Parts: sequence; structure tokens; C-alpha cells
Amino acid sequence: MTEFNASLVREKIIFVDQEQALLEGVEAEPVTIRSNRIFLQVNDGKSTEKIVVRCQNMHTTLRLAGKIMYSFYKNGLFRGRENPYDWEGTWDAILPTYEKEFNPNNWAAVYINGQSVFKTSSFPFVDVIEKCALLTVDNYDATIDVTESALKQVGKAVSINHSSNVAAVFSDDGKESMRAAIIHRSEKKDTNFTFVVSGGETHNRVSQTINIAAAFLEALNLRFVVRHLGQQKRKGELEKISDGANKLRGATGRLVAINKGITSFEEVYEVKYRPEKPDFFGAGF
Repeated sequence: MTEFNASLVREKIIFVDQEQALLEGVEAEPVTIRSNRIFLQVNDGKSTEKIVVRCQNMHTTLRLAGKIMYSFYKNGLFRGRENPYDWEGTWDAILPTYEKEFNPNNWAAVYINGQSVFKTSSFPFVDVIEKCALLTVDNYDATIDVTESALKQVGKAVSINHSSNVAAVFSDDGKESMRAAIIHRSEKKDTNFTFVVSGGETHNRVSQTINIAAAFLEALNLRFVVRHLGQQKRKGELEKISDGANKLRGATGRLVAINKGITSFEEVYEVKYRPEKPDFFGAGF
């Protein structure tokens, strides 16, 4: 097996239609897209596919990426398959009940070699960005300049403001081990840790390690939900029969399920944490 390297990036892209503002003589209303993006380059020894996964939140981005990598290792490149990959089925499978119930507007988009192969919503500006990204695959920051230029050539004067930060980094040596680093920045507290996974076959180790990274990121978000709603409950501000109470029960149950999944993973692989395993599952979460 070959080495695997990838990074999950959190993005904020702001589009401003300068032409519209000039014509109407008013300040243009910006279009803001927040997304999480991971770039996967896969090669079967003959051809290469450049795959981009974008989703609303970090953990679904990683879970979809993990499924894609597992399918590649098992069945090869996606283009030209006799039996096309079931994107809809995969998307439905990676969404837990909690996500479906409390985040019904969750979205995803997948691009292969700049072409959209799956998306749950329309993202015309993002479609252009991913086509331009093929020209700057080794310098994604330059993609924004290329995109602005491309849009101007078709008569669309748009200025783009782009900001991003890395949320997770993965590296597998294709032999024995995989390293994952989680870098979660927030206004109150940053969370950073790494873990190294050893053992198993590469295709399982890569896909499952990506999935466990997703579990930690989801747990980080759920812990905030549980603490916030738990405080409301203790103060008597949360009615027993309410959307908030249902969400608290759902988030708590989801955290328990995630913890069990991570424990099962640690029973299959040798996992070493640095500086230490984060405790998202302590008393009261």
C-alpha cells in the first residue's frame, strides 16, 4: 500500500458581486459559505483521481472521506466503475439518528477531478472554485485568485475573501501505522492532541482512524451542547417535554455511543495519545 496524507480544513469564503453593487449603486450583499474541506489524492498505479469532500461540519466531512478511502482501497478509482458508487446511500449511512433529527439541513458535496459527483445542495460558486483548484493543486491558497480571474472572464466581477485553518492532519506510512492530529480552535479553549494507530491492514486502519478522528470532533461539539442544555435543566429553565430536552437526551446518548466506538477501536488497534487522551466523556460530560 502507498502512503496516505490528508488535511481537514475549516473554511470561510465570502463572495461579493461587485458588478451588481456598481449597477445598483448600493453596497453588495455578500454571500458567505462556511464549510469543511478535505482533499484526497488517490492513485491505482495507472491513473490519479483528485477527490474533494466538503460538508457543513467537520465530523461528517471526515466520515464521508473515510468511506471514500475504504471504497478506493477495496474497489479502485471511482470513475468508470461498472457499478457506480452509491453516494446517496453512503451519505445516509454516515448520518446518525441524532444528526438527522437535530441538523436536518446538513449538507455535503463531493468533487472528482473538479467535477461534481454528489451534492445535497446547489453551490455554483464552490463548483467554480473546485474546477480552478485543479490548476493550483499544490497551492490551494492561489485558487481564490484563479477563481476571481475565471469569473471575470465570463462577465462575473466577484471579489472573494477566503480564510481557513487546519482542523486535522493525517499521515499513514502505508505499512504499519497512522498518525492523526486534531487541532480544534474556539473562542474559549483550543483543543490539540495527536494519536498514533498501529496494526491492521492499511485500508482498514486509514478509514477507521479517519472515522475515530471524526468521533473525537463530534464529541467535542456534543459536549458543549450537553453542558449548555444541562445547565439550563439544572436551573429549571428546560421543560421536560421540549425540543431542548429532546436534544439533551439525544446528545447524551450520542456521546455514550461515540465513547463505546472509540473503546472498541482501541481494542482492535494499538493507540498512543499525546499529550493524553482527551476526556470528553467524564462525569456529566
